[in-house]
Amino acid sequence: MAKDSGDVRDVLTNLYSNSTANRYIAATVLALVVVFSYTGYDTLVYRHDVIQNYAEDNEWLVTFETVNDTLQQTVVLQDEESRDLEFDMAGFSVPDDHRIGYVEVRIVGEESAGLLSGNQCDSIAGDIVRNELTAQWDDPSNNLSGQDSSCIPIDLRLSVYPEFDGEDRTVQSINEYQALMDWTEEGWGEGFLVLTLELDTNSNTPVLGVDDDEEITIDINVVMFRASVEAID
Repeated sequence: MAKDSGDVRDVLTNLYSNSTANRYIAATVLALVVVFSYTGYDTLVYRHDVIQNYAEDNEWLVTFETVNDTLQQTVVLQDEESRDLEFDMAGFSVPDDHRIGYVEVRIVGEESAGLLSGNQCDSIAGDIVRNELTAQWDDPSNNLSGQDSSCIPIDLRLSVYPEFDGEDRTVQSINEYQALMDWTEEGWGEGFLVLTLELDTNSNTPVLGVDDDEEITIDINVVMFRASVEAID
């Protein structure tokens, strides 16, 4: 047996001069070739459809399940009074896995004399005040201000979640997880909804005296959603 001097060349010479070692090396190399060949074939042929699903955009149908929570408050305003009302959005019940989509506000004056005694309807104005509430303040579907003097309710709307309108839609995405990403963002609808009410009474009935106040009812409807997706074949 050759003497091992510790030199790399001597070590390799001794290794390859040993027939038993050569057989082990050859068997190991052959096994590695077989394993990598099978893995590559399996990936390219049998797993092709799986790879395609993760490599190409697919079409998905996004649908929305909606629920709502409501709040009602009644206030009495004096003639020519302006009043701000604050509603903490944390006070509304949002189910797990749901997001706030938009907020609807209805303002109704309860001046029955305007209809029964010939009085003119009081003039009521209502505004959703822009503030730090996380919402889509510049969304074209918003209706942040309203005014009425004909005893008709005032309807306001504030969009909260980006691009949510409650309608089903189709999207292109690699997989289900990414198709849902746009509809699971946190942080929207946090803060205070602030309303400003203004009143200008219009009384022309001397028998009943001066109409100098108005009872106003505010109904707030918070619409929430949960998105789900399914692949379109």
